[in-house]
Amino acid sequence: MNKIDLNNRIAIITGGAQGFGFSMVERFSESGATVIIWDKDLKLMESLSLPKNTHIMQVDITKYEDVENATNEVLKSFNSIDILVNNAVNSTSGRASELPDDVWMNHINTKVLGYIRCAREVIPSMKSKGGGRIVNIGGMGARNASATNPGSGVTNSGISNFSKALADDISSDGILVNCIHPGSTRTQRQMGLIEERASMEGVSPEDIMNQTVANIPIGRMVEPEDIANLIVFLCSNQSSAITGQTIGVDGGAGRGVYY
Repeated sequence: MNKIDLNNRIAIITGGAQGFGFSMVERFSESGATVIIWDKDLKLMESLSLPKNTHIMQVDITKYEDVENATNEVLKSFNSIDILVNNAVNSTSGRASELPDDVWMNHINTKVLGYIRCAREVIPSMKSKGGGRIVNIGGMGARNASATNPGSGVTNSGISNFSKALADDISSDGILVNCIHPGSTRTQRQMGLIEERASMEGVSPEDIMNQTVANIPIGRMVEPEDIANLIVFLCSNQSSAITGQTIGVDGGAGRGVYY
């Protein structure tokens, strides 16, 4: 198999300033793409050691005007958009029976409507160039309901459904759309959740980590690079027949069988 080559591709990664979002930035850069990070945390982006051909833009995807203006700015500077990775997330845990409207809307406006906004704005450029790639990052909560984190399940399920609907709509234009469900991944956010759970249960973070890994058949947590490698592949010419799919990257932890 030839080395993945994304030279002359313009890639936007939302929420790319940390976690596996930044691993994607690094991997895309290594493959030759020009990468634009869209993130609302400007201070965090300015603190990063950016790979070559990487640029930052402060964008709040919950605001249509931000997405529209940022898209126009990218097109003005780079003439096209070839790849969009929707990765931004803003979630709050809470009991399914008690979460108030504003928390639900925060989940939905970021990870459902936000992804829809971004996709809708970049599609015309992709169509004019004859194709492109859109990858939406969901999460295994779509397949595993949680009484204390229902927002993630609802939004991730919605993203999977939207990805298939969008793929059916635009794949004939050469724009391939897929969804990725990461499992327990070694990110700063995940480590924080482990420490929070350990504190609540009166045990050590190592105990929680061991419990987590015990349920993963590969015997370790998913690493950010595991996610990034798959996404770069899906955005390359080597994946030209893959669209409308939702792929779990969870080390085998999911128990469902999907045909």
